[in-house]
Amino acid sequence: MSELNSRTGVSLRAVLTGVFFVLAISLISPWAILMVQGSQLTSNAIPIIAVALLFIVTIVAMPLLRSLGKTFAFNREELITIYVMMLVGSVVVTTGFTGSFLSVITGAMYYATPENEWAELFLPYIHPLLAPTDPEAVRFFYEGLPKGMPVPWDAWATPLVTWLVFILAFYFLILCLGVLLRGQWVENERLVFPLTRLPLSMIEEPEGESLFANLYRNRLLWVGFLIPLILQSWNSLNFYHDAFQRIALNGQIVLIPGELALPYRFNLPIMGLAYLMPLNVAFSIWFFFLLGTLQSWGFARIGVAIKGGGDIWTSGGAHTALSHQMAGGFFALAVFVLWTARPHIRRLWELAKRGDNDEREILSPRLAFAGLIGSVLFIVAWLSTTGLDVPIALLLVLGAILTFVALSRIVCEAGIPGAQMPMAPQAFITRGFGPEGLGLGNMTGLGYSTVWLGETAANMMNAVMHSLKLVSGKEGPSRSLPWAIFLAIIVGLIGSVWVTMEMAYTYGGINLHNWYYNGAPRWPFNYMTSVYNMPDADVAARFGFTGGGAAFMLALLYLRHRFLWWPLHPIGFPIANTFTIMSYGWLAIFMAWMFKATILRYGGVRLYRLMVPFFLGLALGEFSTAVLWVFIDGAFGVQGNMIFNF
Repeated sequence: MSELNSRTGVSLRAVLTGVFFVLAISLISPWAILMVQGSQLTSNAIPIIAVALLFIVTIVAMPLLRSLGKTFAFNREELITIYVMMLVGSVVVTTGFTGSFLSVITGAMYYATPENEWAELFLPYIHPLLAPTDPEAVRFFYEGLPKGMPVPWDAWATPLVTWLVFILAFYFLILCLGVLLRGQWVENERLVFPLTRLPLSMIEEPEGESLFANLYRNRLLWVGFLIPLILQSWNSLNFYHDAFQRIALNGQIVLIPGELALPYRFNLPIMGLAYLMPLNVAFSIWFFFLLGTLQSWGFARIGVAIKGGGDIWTSGGAHTALSHQMAGGFFALAVFVLWTARPHIRRLWELAKRGDNDEREILSPRLAFAGLIGSVLFIVAWLSTTGLDVPIALLLVLGAILTFVALSRIVCEAGIPGAQMPMAPQAFITRGFGPEGLGLGNMTGLGYSTVWLGETAANMMNAVMHSLKLVSGKEGPSRSLPWAIFLAIIVGLIGSVWVTMEMAYTYGGINLHNWYYNGAPRWPFNYMTSVYNMPDADVAARFGFTGGGAAFMLALLYLRHRFLWWPLHPIGFPIANTFTIMSYGWLAIFMAWMFKATILRYGGVRLYRLMVPFFLGLALGEFSTAVLWVFIDGAFGVQGNMIFNF
């Protein structure tokens, strides 16, 4: 890290501050979700604890430092470095990687019974590099250590090192992929990146002699901030006294009694962030949600059913046929995005062949291409060494890359913090080959792949792309930034693994959060058992609906690029009926669309811009309130007060 200076933001003090905050996040987040079982502080593309810490820095620390003199205060570039480190560091902690990692690699051993036959089906195929081989070490992880016994770190040393090497290569692949796509998305296509609007407004340099950024001097921000603060605090007090009757923020809109209902959640931060979405994107999301809900109801009415039902890696409660349609659209979008990026990637390839640099990127083109290819080869070799056949490993890695590209593109363009893929690549590989074609070794390896390719895996790609957007500017970013990014990742991994292991062995994992020690470790192997016992699952019908979804997505893409008046944006289709939209987001997105359309129609762009701080306040207020109540609940021993999720 030779280039440490404040001009590019990667100064020594910024990096050390970033490390401190990442370490704090890695210790706080596991405690918050496993012990307090409160809001998920790090589960999405804009980790709420990172925003809350940036809020404290910019509204408390920065004014104090500015009052001492400009040389004491962090500049804008240094604040971006600190936030970027928190962004990538948040991905690897409990709700991103560590929580499910430690339980999934041990779940098959701990939950094996004569009834589920996992000891015969899967345990012989678990490579000793992947999981502890000491049954007592695994049992104590779930049930707690006898008094006076130390944590058996020696039993975990090999799998922890093995997985650490893999995950660093995996994240380096994502960084290289992000570098190759940054210029296309940021400069050529000029995507909106709505999730960068809040942190950029928070770190804005003050005007004149003021000690505070313009955002904090805007009254509309504080009006928006107070709404979730008062509302969520009132509901939180219900955990302490019955005098505070909860205000219902979620429920169902019944359309046809007993047949059709719409789940909803009055989600203030999603509403605030969705206000920044392009109107056609917001409209398309809630429109395709309603259309998909009617389609699922119609399938149920006429008896359309797919043998074997939904898949473990299917997001949401949509009809299986609809999930396959969305998945087809999802992968078609990924191919289209890469296809349209060809000229940009070709330009970088020519630079790489000549050994030239692009000063706008944090990696040289040659290193980005070499890192991408080398990481893919290493990951395939690692997967094949630990249990997967080479063709299956190649398919899995290719599917992962397409998944990351599509989901990150949706998040960067739409600004949905908790966007999820409709189906993961493992489902297609498992269904496509079937248990006879795969064999139990590959099925075990695919089950273990939920460690790195699960529901939140793409958040690292989201973090990378938003980080690259934040550091894009007239002056090229520092080539030292990748070192700061990986330092944050390593600190986050070590801190979160340590505190998670300590809590599990002290209290017993099964006495902590039910999902991470009961749901997640059973999840992949229950699914593989069901597929093994019922291999005939209407593969032709599944892939038929997938192909239909891909064709529909291509039609949407054609219409959008051919006709300026076409109202439906393609990215709404593949995510509209996923879990986070169905259960948490569609109503908030609809309300934001309605507010924004009305404001633009009757007040114009000026009124729209005037109202932006109010909607940013909705997000900042709920994020800060959620973090605040995690600490209050932890201090008083209250569990289950989840203010923010997804």
